Amino acid sequence: MAVAIAAVPQERPRSNRRVPKKTVVSPQPKAQPTPPAAPEPSPEVSPETSAVEGQEVETLKIDTSLVTVPVIATTGEGNYIPDLRQEEFSISEDGGKQEVAFFATVSAPFHVVLMLDTSGSTKEKLGLIRQAAIAFVEQLQSADRVKVISFDDQVRDLNEFTNDRALLRNSINKTTSGAGTKLYDAFEVALSSIRTIKGRKAIVLFSDGVDYHSDQASFDGTLHWLDEEGVIVYPIRYDTRAATARLMREQMEEQQGPQLPTIGVIHAPAPGTTAPTFPSDDPDAARTSGRGTNTGPFGLPSASEILRRRREAERDRDRDRDRDRYPDRYPSPDRQPSPGTTDPRDRPIDPAPSSRGSRAEDEAISRTLDQLYLTADSYLMELANKSGGSLLRADTLGSLPDAFAKIAAELRTQYAIGYYPTNKTRDGQYRKIKVKTTRQGVVLRARPGYRAPKSG
Repeated sequence: MAVAIAAVPQERPRSNRRVPKKTVVSPQPKAQPTPPAAPEPSPEVSPETSAVEGQEVETLKIDTSLVTVPVIATTGEGNYIPDLRQEEFSISEDGGKQEVAFFATVSAPFHVVLMLDTSGSTKEKLGLIRQAAIAFVEQLQSADRVKVISFDDQVRDLNEFTNDRALLRNSINKTTSGAGTKLYDAFEVALSSIRTIKGRKAIVLFSDGVDYHSDQASFDGTLHWLDEEGVIVYPIRYDTRAATARLMREQMEEQQGPQLPTIGVIHAPAPGTTAPTFPSDDPDAARTSGRGTNTGPFGLPSASEILRRRREAERDRDRDRDRDRYPDRYPSPDRQPSPGTTDPRDRPIDPAPSSRGSRAEDEAISRTLDQLYLTADSYLMELANKSGGSLLRADTLGSLPDAFAKIAAELRTQYAIGYYPTNKTRDGQYRKIKVKTTRQGVVLRARPGYRAPKSG
């Protein structure tokens, strides 16, 4: 499940980024338009002061890409510091000092994308999620503009950026639960919606982090493009593991001769589809996911689908083993089998055991869920770390309002610093960023780096 929010800085050119295909459905009538974009940067350096919703923002224009860095400043005890000035900040890239060309104080408005996971795990609690999301919107500043995106087996862009609280309440209250979880697809839509917005921007994502059914975006792909965005991400993790384990056991008990799922079984795609998204043994392999043919708890494969895939995997394994042992039984494509011989692929498959001990079932389920939720936790943590945000946990929905309140408070006290890098090479390489302040006793949190645009 997921909720996301986005704010808005200076526009900058993009590299050859793939814009996801439109999976968005049912948009609501457009709300108040976003303020018009500032003029394109001129080739010569020229200081300029521009107004963003009544907030003066110091900028310096140069013919290159502006890098925007969200910054959170606190005391050692964690209290926010809202009165830092531009001259108290310094910023460096790969050890080289950079000139601050853009500065937005804590009073500058935000553009926020609020992403709500409405997959099967939210069905019984959707009312509480709606209430917490509405309360979050009410805690933002009046000039902040919010876009609401919900997702399950579809991604729904429910409204344009707006500060109309009545319209936002209406959008949130229209969310419904479905099967599947297109988390990666939804996050790609959120990134695309804010990449040209100027000013402070953020994504707030409420989800258990488990993706199943994404078919246009991937684990690695969304993290890669996040490296190019000056957006801060706040994932709120909702724990669904216990409920998932219970439903998986119930499904297994309904099967004749149950065989519990293994990671290999879940990895195996249904005919004509790609596999669901899981970590790969090859770190360079793209993580993609596709639609399964039979959906189970929270949009994951059902027990019957898992068993069918297991049988197919066992058949293929046995076929490969026999081909190695008895190559003469597997004639080449241009030769027919000898009379009286039987292709081992045609022999019946041994039926699955009729039952297994409860301990074995629990161990099998635990191994499967360990892998699922390890991937989910890794994704949510990476979103926070790469963007300079923080991961909050709402392991029970009762703690969700408090998580939203903490994020709203931090958004009200976030700075945005921008610079035009002295290294203008468009090589697609990752560059490290370090933000410092001259004020004593201040702890800063900011994105650790960004990926430079790539030519061509």
